[in-house]
Formats: sequence, structure tokens, C-alpha cells
Amino acid sequence: MTIEANSLKVGVSGLGRMGLRHVEVVAGLGMQVMGLADINPDAIETAREEFGLAQAQGFTDPLAMIAQVPLDALVIAKTAPYHAEAVFAAAEAGVKLILCEKAMGISIAECEAMIAACKARGVKLAINHQMRFMEQNIVVKELAASAELGGMTSMALACGNIGLAMNGSHYFEMFRYLTNAPIDRVSAWFEAERLPNPRGAQFDDASGRVMGFSKDGRSIFMDFSARAGWGVLMTFICRNGQIQLDSLLGDMVVKVREAEYRDLPTSRYGMPVTTTASQVLASDSTGPTRDVWLAMLEGRDYPTGEDGLHAIKCLVAAHMSHERNGAAVSLEETAACHDRIFNWA
Repeated sequence: MTIEANSLKVGVSGLGRMGLRHVEVVAGLGMQVMGLADINPDAIETAREEFGLAQAQGFTDPLAMIAQVPLDALVIAKTAPYHAEAVFAAAEAGVKLILCEKAMGISIAECEAMIAACKARGVKLAINHQMRFMEQNIVVKELAASAELGGMTSMALACGNIGLAMNGSHYFEMFRYLTNAPIDRVSAWFEAERLPNPRGAQFDDASGRVMGFSKDGRSIFMDFSARAGWGVLMTFICRNGQIQLDSLLGDMVVKVREAEYRDLPTSRYGMPVTTTASQVLASDSTGPTRDVWLAMLEGRDYPTGEDGLHAIKCLVAAHMSHERNGAAVSLEETAACHDRIFNWA
């Protein structure tokens, strides 16, 4: 059943850079923005003025907004330590649609409780892992699965200092989307060097190198050093070639073995290839976030709380692996850290 966007009264909690994008999205979809919450009153006024939201009530406490404004939908764009309390309050208040930013929560136990609270009250809970709606990833998935390329075996990212929880968590979910297989185990090697977290000095996020593996042996490798200041360059390695993508600029190059050589063993890695260069939409968060909402409203596939929990377990496994000098940690083993709290944003 499709839900009409213009029938929904929505509140937005957290009005930082991403929070303002959320306001843009829900207002653009025709939702009635009835509440705005942020610890900074100036941020509330900025959102009101920028989007012409005279009817939106402002709150410096998001829980007060949830309690006092009748809402059908809620966006949670504050930092991770405040996600769970907002989800619990919204579910209790009768909110039926929740879009929560990543990282979903600060512990596995907390995320499981968020999922349970929403299921108990019939709430749709989405986590804004919107990679499946980015054009570049849709194109990569179709190309990698083609007969010409023969299926993806691994993906490697060379990044600037994206932060493991802040952005690396997106790529765990992206790998699951591209391969149709969840990550089964993780190895990680974090750097000792730490830079001030842009979301606040109270937060900490890892930089370094991480590998994830599915049960069928496919893998993701991320190199995101605190000493690297630019870029998200990705290589998708397939049976018969490679896809190279500059995610920030949208430059894509595809190299495929020429047809007469595709049946030769993979050890014949130097066979002639056909090279094609093209342009796809550069990485963007606004359009794909809109598509998350549309998928929820139209009853299509969207990134659920369970998807968010999978990414959290990958993060926990990475921390456990680093503490074990890079030994692989399965997601099942993260049960040992079920209640452990992490201070990511």
C-alpha cells in the first residue's frame, strides 16, 4: 500500500549539515514539516527561514518535540548516542515511519532494542544507508553481474580519512547490496593516530585498513588513513575485468577481456581488453535519501533496521579484530561484545 507523502506530518531532529538536507528532502516530497529540533536555537531558525517553514514548531529537546507534536514520521539526524532514545519515544508516541541516520546506535544491544520497539508497534524503521539508490552503484551492480564481466570477486577502496563508523559503515552495506551476500567476518588494523572528530571532541572514530569477507569468499578492502586527505576511489574486481570508479567525481572506466579470451584461466591475466570510459552521477546524499523515503512510502525495498544492525556488527567485529592484531572476527563472535558501548558519532 502506497502512503501519500503530503498526508504525513514529520519532525526532524538534528539540524546540522545532513539534518538540513533531510529537511530539504521531506519538504520537497510534500510532507508537512511540523517540528524542528536542535540544541542550537539558531539552527532551528535557519531551517525555518531557508525552507519557509512558518508552521514548524522549534524545540531544543527532541524528546519534547516527539511528546508535544503529533507526528506521523520522524527523521533522526543527531549523533549516534541519541538515536535509540528518539526511536523509543517515537514508537511509543505512535509515529509510524522513522528514518534514522547511521551509525544506527552505539552498541549491538541498543540496535536490537530499537528494532524490537519498532516491530512491537508496527513502525517502519529505516537506516539511512542509501548506497543502493545511488546511480553509480546501480550501474556497477549491473555491470559486474553481466556475462561479459563474469561476476564480482572483490572490491577495494582507496579513500581519504572517511572514518570507519561515519562513512565506512556505508560500504559494508554497499558490499552486501552489490554481492547479495552479507559480510561474514572482518579483519582490521587501525592507526594509532587520531584526528579531532568533526562532530565533536567527545567522539572517536577509527582510521586505518579493514577487510570484510562473505561466506562465499568475496571481499571488501578499505584503506582510509588519517594521513589521507582526499578521495573515494573504488576498484571492483570481476572474473573477466575490472570497474574503476571515482565516486566523488563520477568518472568510470570499465576494462573487459575481449570475448575470445574470456574462457581462458584467470592466470592469463594479461589478455587483451576493451576499455570504456563513461560518466555517472557523482556521489550524493540528497537524491538517494529521497529515494529511501519513496521506497518506504511505496512499500518497496529500503534499508531496514536489520540492515543497520548488520553494519553495526561489522563495526564491532572490526574493533575486536584490531584488538586481536588483525585476526578475523566473525559477526557471530560479536555476541561477546553485545552490550559494549562505542563512542562513535
